[in-house]
Amino acid sequence: METGLTLFGGLAAVVLLYAAVRAFRMPAELAGLTAAGVPLFAYIATLFGSWPGLDVVAIHIAVFIITAFVLVVMSRYRARQSRMHWVPKALIAFFVVLAVMNAGFLYVSTKGLPPGLARVLLPGDVDKTVHTGFAGTTRHGQEAAKAIGADLSRQHLNRQLGWRVRVEGLRMPTVGQNAVTVFADDREGRPLAGLAGEWRVARPGDAPASVPLTASVDGQYEARVDLNGSGLWLLELQLDGYRQTWEIRVP
Repeated sequence: METGLTLFGGLAAVVLLYAAVRAFRMPAELAGLTAAGVPLFAYIATLFGSWPGLDVVAIHIAVFIITAFVLVVMSRYRARQSRMHWVPKALIAFFVVLAVMNAGFLYVSTKGLPPGLARVLLPGDVDKTVHTGFAGTTRHGQEAAKAIGADLSRQHLNRQLGWRVRVEGLRMPTVGQNAVTVFADDREGRPLAGLAGEWRVARPGDAPASVPLTASVDGQYEARVDLNGSGLWLLELQLDGYRQTWEIRVP
């Protein structure tokens, strides 16, 4: 299920449920608990079908509870018919800003920065791929050095192989099954037959799924890659000793 739908749909559900429960003259605290609890339990039920990541779940929980808290505070002051002190106003403003920032971080983590904004904030070589989606938690120190060393080794090995690898089917990806074809030739332009390979497909920060490649004709390998949601996807092609990665955006 789309993260934007669950987040903003749940936010609207909290507000509507709170108004409906308060119409029956239920105390504000109990109404807030009900308004936050029902959408939260409904969202948790959807997690059994697809796990979006602990960071996404935490943002949903925070936004639902913050919204209910703000509604309860406002209702208490309206019941007293008194002017709200600046301290509760500042507290409400803080939580509103926090909710907006969480929603923004969630958007960037799943879809990345909009291309126009990325060009302004991250100027650089237009020929290089800029990864703007969050990659999840990364261990620093020796493990990070090993990861950098592995990437440099992969690039060096690809240059030594001298293979000419071309991929079709990723230029305009769509949600669902995508037919992807890999063409592989050696340095003299002869098709490379009998290779074993796979695609490693994942969201930034998630564990990758394996999609095997099937040889159709000499030097041509096919697969159907399932992209089950819009936003950023990271794909790694593993073809015997050849390794290459792509970042694609699904509208």
